[in-house]
Amino acid sequence: MFTDKPRDDLSDGVFELCTLESSKGTYKIIQYSLLYRLTLQNYTNSVSPFSAIQRAFERLIELYPILRGYRVQLPDCNIIATSDHSKPGPLFEIIDACQMTVDEFEKVKFHRDQWPAKVDSALKSRTTDIDRLIAGTIVRFADGYLVALSVSHIVADGVAVYLLLRQWASLAQRLAADSDNSPMPELPIDFDHPAFWYKLLAHPHQPHPFAEYINSQDFGSMSALQAKLSTWYATGSLSGGDTLAMRLLHVSPAAIEAIAREYNALSDGRPALHGAQILYALLWQRYVTTVIETQTESDMAYTLPLFLTMMCSLRQATPAPDYIGNAVGSVVVPCDTKDVLAMPIIDLARLVRTHLRQLTPGSTVHYLNEAFGGDGSFFAKSVYVCTRVESRLTISNMSRLAYFDIDFGHGKPIALLAGTLPTEGMTFWLPSADGGIDMYYGLKDDIYSALKCDMVLRKFIEFLN
Repeated sequence: MFTDKPRDDLSDGVFELCTLESSKGTYKIIQYSLLYRLTLQNYTNSVSPFSAIQRAFERLIELYPILRGYRVQLPDCNIIATSDHSKPGPLFEIIDACQMTVDEFEKVKFHRDQWPAKVDSALKSRTTDIDRLIAGTIVRFADGYLVALSVSHIVADGVAVYLLLRQWASLAQRLAADSDNSPMPELPIDFDHPAFWYKLLAHPHQPHPFAEYINSQDFGSMSALQAKLSTWYATGSLSGGDTLAMRLLHVSPAAIEAIAREYNALSDGRPALHGAQILYALLWQRYVTTVIETQTESDMAYTLPLFLTMMCSLRQATPAPDYIGNAVGSVVVPCDTKDVLAMPIIDLARLVRTHLRQLTPGSTVHYLNEAFGGDGSFFAKSVYVCTRVESRLTISNMSRLAYFDIDFGHGKPIALLAGTLPTEGMTFWLPSADGGIDMYYGLKDDIYSALKCDMVLRKFIEFLN
């Protein structure tokens, strides 16, 4: 249960985690990598262009001491402690791949089986090292480098990792220009970890549509439901198992404009929607169609409810928009399968938009207290509802974040890469170098092969791997 007061029994070097940050889904690593080219114009006269980047990483840890810690599970909560130096702490490493140029890496950047083995191994190991809260990695190429930041989801969501990358780059530029003794710059970032949630709790509770939907359903025996969920977790059914691969789909700026132009023309004079908003509905409908067509019992699939989950930032709900931590709320759009398949794309897009507008601080607090505040029955029912059909889809859209403005002192990046994505039906959207959207998508091989043959999607979307 969320409380409106912080614990008063925590000693120095111990940081409290809120209930949401202690859930199973947060025991993962978020990783983003930026690719840079070194030229005569941006190469400094120092012995190594990476020394300032390494010192900046060390300064970043000084600024946010929670990142030096490790998770400790207590009977009534989870905390981050920094007192045991035998535990895995922050890691900074440089991997040498000087036999490869930036251009050579860029050609295979979305095909990990063609990466140098030690590069693939190093970055992959950082996404499975759940005991370490943060790791910085430099991959050194003949004429450039890759910067990778890997952070535990326990202490940061996707937006927070972007903010840490931005802060790391800012520190590196400052240290490259000044000496090691330069004063610490003023930082606009809040890391008062549980305070965000206490501010959120100050908002009055409002009904949450998905919570109301769950509470209206009859699930029969809760013990049987809990047993089924335990089996799913144990067998990996909730994460797609070993056959799941991360796929990359690309939507160019011209394609986003074409989506808006084509579907808004069918909106009967109603206000136009942005192409990205319509893309939510287009991807959902085509994904559902593909999944059902690949199922052996497709007739039954048409009778099941579907759920589109949108992960949205709540940072603007409090006076701390640059909060480093987890500040995510979910919008779940329930709809019958037959309606999703029959509804015109523009109408489905408006349905999604209506649900997105219902995300408020008050409704989020209501949902979180339902999910984590009782005996676990609401959480179990919501997990069951959202995972019992294969055609679930979760979207986290971070394509508006300015990754391509992050400069470590050698110019702007030429590519952005993301780490592994083990959850089936999960897609997160990042900005692409051309100003469009790269969609990282967790898909089984048969679903991906079928999507590549979908003529509606191929009209607007490139399949890159």
